[in-house]
Amino acid sequence: MQPAARIVIAAGLVFGGASQGIAGAPEGCTRIADIAPNYAITYGAAIQGLFDDYATNGGSAGCVDCHFAPPPMPSAGLDLSAGASWGHLVGVPSSADENVFYVVPGRPEESLLFRKVNCDTPGIGARMPLDNYGGGLQPEQQALIYDWIANGALPGTSATVFRDGFDIRGFVP
Repeated sequence: MQPAARIVIAAGLVFGGASQGIAGAPEGCTRIADIAPNYAITYGAAIQGLFDDYATNGGSAGCVDCHFAPPPMPSAGLDLSAGASWGHLVGVPSSADENVFYVVPGRPEESLLFRKVNCDTPGIGARMPLDNYGGGLQPEQQALIYDWIANGALPGTSATVFRDGFDIRGFVP
C-alpha cells in the first residue's frame, strides 16, 4: 500500500461514518507515526502501568491520581485503578456522550481514550492529563495506547498482527 493510500484510509477511519459520534475532528495531535509499533503488550504492566504512573521526569504522576474509585467520585466517573480500568474503558460509552466509546477495540482513531491523550482538542473535552499534569504522556506512551487499542484492547497480553500491516499511526501522517 502506498503511503498516500494509507493516509486516505486513516482519514476515512477518523472522519468517516464510524466515528461520527465524536463531536469534531481532532486538532493539535502529537505525531506518533515514526515510533516503532509495539506488537506484544501486556495490559497490566504496560497500559495499567501508565494509568498508575506515567511520569518520566523522576516524579510520580498517574491517571489514577484523578480517575480512581470513590471517595471521592472519580473524575468524569471513570475509574482507572488496577482491577477496574479495563472494564470501565473497553466498549463503554463516555460519560460526556453515550454515542462515543472510551475504547473501540481495533480502532484507536475512534477511541476517546486515544484522542484524549494524543490531541489538544480531542472532540470532547480537553487533552489528558489535564493541564499537562505530571509532564503529560510522552509520544511513545501515546503510541503504546494506540497499539494496545489497535491490537484489540485485550485485558491480557496481545500478540496479534498489527492492523494487517497498517503502520501509519495517529492523526498526523
